Amino acid sequence: MSEALKIGVVYRDHPPQLCSDIAPGDFPWPLEYFQEETVLGEPVEPQPGFLAVFFPSDEEGPKTAGKLANVFPGAELVGFRNSLSEPVAQQMRSGLPVVPLPMRYPFLYHFLQGMAASRDARKELAKARRRADDLTRFFQGFVNIVESAWTVTERKQSLTLLIKELAQRLRAEECLIYYYNEVEDSLSRAYSTGNLKGMDLFDHHANSALIESVIRSGRPYLDNDYSFELKAPLNKQSALIRSILCVPLLRGSERIGAIELLNKEDRVGFAHDDAELVELLGHPLAVALRNVSMFENSERLTVTDDLTKLYNYRYLMQYLDAEVKRCLRYKKKVSLLFIDIDGFKRINDRFGHVVGSQALSEMGQVFRKILRETDIVGRYGGDEFVIVLPETPLNGAMVIAERIRQKVENYEFVAQNITIRLTVSLGVANCPKHTLTAEGLIKKADAAMYRAKELSKNTIRVAV
Repeated sequence: MSEALKIGVVYRDHPPQLCSDIAPGDFPWPLEYFQEETVLGEPVEPQPGFLAVFFPSDEEGPKTAGKLANVFPGAELVGFRNSLSEPVAQQMRSGLPVVPLPMRYPFLYHFLQGMAASRDARKELAKARRRADDLTRFFQGFVNIVESAWTVTERKQSLTLLIKELAQRLRAEECLIYYYNEVEDSLSRAYSTGNLKGMDLFDHHANSALIESVIRSGRPYLDNDYSFELKAPLNKQSALIRSILCVPLLRGSERIGAIELLNKEDRVGFAHDDAELVELLGHPLAVALRNVSMFENSERLTVTDDLTKLYNYRYLMQYLDAEVKRCLRYKKKVSLLFIDIDGFKRINDRFGHVVGSQALSEMGQVFRKILRETDIVGRYGGDEFVIVLPETPLNGAMVIAERIRQKVENYEFVAQNITIRLTVSLGVANCPKHTLTAEGLIKKADAAMYRAKELSKNTIRVAV
């Protein structure tokens, strides 16, 4: 029974009796009476909140109902008479229900209950239609964003945009996408809205185990009583994970990753409708994420060296040229290290090219462990490497060069059960101190490296 709704009765001379076997005060719905000439004679403010409105039925019934529909929006209009005469039958044929009053209470109660149920069903149907239309627009927008992206960068940007829209739609404080590498059995965070501070503290231990469990089971996880505090360092404000919704991203039987939403803004938590929506998005999201990964791998093959997996000469020069131009435009500094392995030919001659190749590959990993994420390291050719240090002055580049020199000198390269000790000679150049072009940086640093080799090897020289 819809307790909040009222029953209205429009009358002419005297208010009619609705029930013959129950007192008006015992009627379960609130009753309000309106004189017909009052509600039809002059403009009246709309009266919402009525389940049904009874009005005198006669030949003018359909016309009267049309006027009353404006006064009582959303209400069922029911004609009443004392007998079922011909005009009543005509009115019934026009689609308006007509009942005799008074009625026995059980019949009237079930009559109104049926109206309430029909009203609720119509509201749910309208809600479902609005939701379906909304979902259609959302999915179409999703498809348009994905299809408009061609490059890897554009595809990444489109996924970032999509998870932001999804977070806004579900009123989630944070939305993240995790990529699952089935070959390596590893999990990595691919995308994040970045709204919730301290998420780097939430990527391990319990959360990783939870996400892996969702991916392996293929079933969503919803918990509105989740409690995990992201403790910020240096007395900064911490964040609390209150609610969590995690849905696997699958493409058929292939496990692609998972999408995770945190902290529903209304604090009530995520609903099952939210989980269903994310599940609906799961397949196209999985396809988009897989495509980005495939494009990344394809693009990586064109810019990386086959042996060392470092950037190749072609990419190095493109990046360096762009970085030098950026440096000059914004009055920044960029430094370059040119590195050559000392006596590497003897390694190949003595132990063979397989051992030499493994040493070259491992050398690249040694460099990577020392460098920042923003630094670029590549194989220039043979046993020569180039490292680009964005926004790094000459003295900072010298510090990094010395770290590399010491690390290599003390490192044991193991290949084919053979332990090898190696050293490197390094040349350092800086833009704008030594040159204003990418080609000039390479030449200056290369020349400095050769001076280091001529002097004593295992040393560092600065460009002149």
